[in-house]
Amino acid sequence: MTKLFGLLGFASLAAAACISSGDETTINNALKSGGASAVVQLCPGAVITVHNTVAFTAANQELSTQGYPTGSTRAIIRLQATDQSISAVIRGGSLSGIKLRNIQIDGDRSGNGQITAQASSANIELGGIQSGLLVDHVASMNPRGWSCMHIGEGGAASGASACSNATITNNDIGPCGLEGHDAAGHGRWADGISFACTNSLVQSNTVTGSTDGGIVLFSAPGTKVLSNKVISSTTNAGFGAINLVDNLAVYNGSFANVEVSSNTIQGQRLFGAGIAIGSCVWTTCSASTTTPKLSGPVTIANNVFSGSIAFPIPISGWTGGITVTGNTVTGVGSNSAFSEAGNCPAATKTAFNANQHLVWNSPSVTGPTSLQSGFVQHTDYPSFFICPTPPLPSTQVWTNGTLNVNTVPTTFSTLHNGFNFVFDDSAHLIVYDNGVVATTIGSTTTCNGQCTLDFQGDGNLVKRLGGSAFWASGTANKGSTLTSLNTSPWLEIKDKTGAVIWDGVNGAH
Repeated sequence: MTKLFGLLGFASLAAAACISSGDETTINNALKSGGASAVVQLCPGAVITVHNTVAFTAANQELSTQGYPTGSTRAIIRLQATDQSISAVIRGGSLSGIKLRNIQIDGDRSGNGQITAQASSANIELGGIQSGLLVDHVASMNPRGWSCMHIGEGGAASGASACSNATITNNDIGPCGLEGHDAAGHGRWADGISFACTNSLVQSNTVTGSTDGGIVLFSAPGTKVLSNKVISSTTNAGFGAINLVDNLAVYNGSFANVEVSSNTIQGQRLFGAGIAIGSCVWTTCSASTTTPKLSGPVTIANNVFSGSIAFPIPISGWTGGITVTGNTVTGVGSNSAFSEAGNCPAATKTAFNANQHLVWNSPSVTGPTSLQSGFVQHTDYPSFFICPTPPLPSTQVWTNGTLNVNTVPTTFSTLHNGFNFVFDDSAHLIVYDNGVVATTIGSTTTCNGQCTLDFQGDGNLVKRLGGSAFWASGTANKGSTLTSLNTSPWLEIKDKTGAVIWDGVNGAH
């Protein structure tokens, strides 16, 4: 018989009280006292602040909101960490039949701070050596750690059975992490759903604002990823939407019989990759790379891509069979309109600049291969397809006295579409267009490390050697702003009215 627990302990299903207040101790005590098959329910609209992890304790337990609402009235469990090592809000490893349903989990990263990936857990940590897990109509957001939800594989490496037959459906995931690095250089990104169970179902979830991977399969042979929506944030880029790129040792890199079908992937700010396939999509490889290939067979079918996605389906580092059919990429924009490829390997940059949205690196792909029309075959080893970044500005502006270049060579401005402004040790002020010289501005000399470039407080742009000026724009007491541009005339000085009084092609006006 199912046992239902709330604040009053054991009660009939019809009369049981729900938990409306308390903390993790309240919920954990209900789970512990209930034992196997206990159903612990929170009240609709309840906000439970926890300071440590809520942990399932026995098989077939359920934690849910009473009445199973699907919207904003789902109870919220919000972390307010007093122990700064705590990042998992919900945990339940290696317990079969666990159910987490109709509830909201908030790691409150902004309030609690981030824990870097090496030391952190996901908001929700489930899976392990078990079967029959259900996570349904759950919202998970703002993890302190590396993922909004992690369904782990368990101990298959020691011969035990891995996690299997998990069902992850109808969940609202995100936002998860931020783009870029913190002041200490730690990556701020996080996954949406990180998944490693076999023969499972990930279906009808909406992941919005993941910044690492949206849905990440850690091999997970036999799993189906169907009819999900993965949408990047409007303010934070994501590396990939659905990823088949991780070599999990317990499965020997096998994705056998994985199916990824009928998903909708939308890039708002940016996804570097849409559905990323292979061991060389997430890292840099070459013809001499010994990175083990990941293996299929897998089927990628009838997925729809739109918006800002640099590489909707890249394939590199794969064996054992792959079928890609019926996917739609016509809604994807031109790469240069929403991203940069300045950090990309040369072959990947070539594919990026040509807007090759379906790319496969044929020397790194073996076994049966059936690819839909539109794929561009490469033999030059494009890889690291998550390298595109959000677009740089097309201009950069300095006010009087704010530009002082006193070491050479120095790149002092980097702009959209691969433009770099460099002051070198011969006092060349060079504008590079994707590595090719577009123009050189002003007189040169032998610097021996003694040259400077200044947009002075009086509005004059001046080159000096050892403190003595040898070239100037002639805009003293007139210039107000200096602007670099990624189109001719490359540099402009304007007066206080906004009129251009000097430029890098014509000189003084």
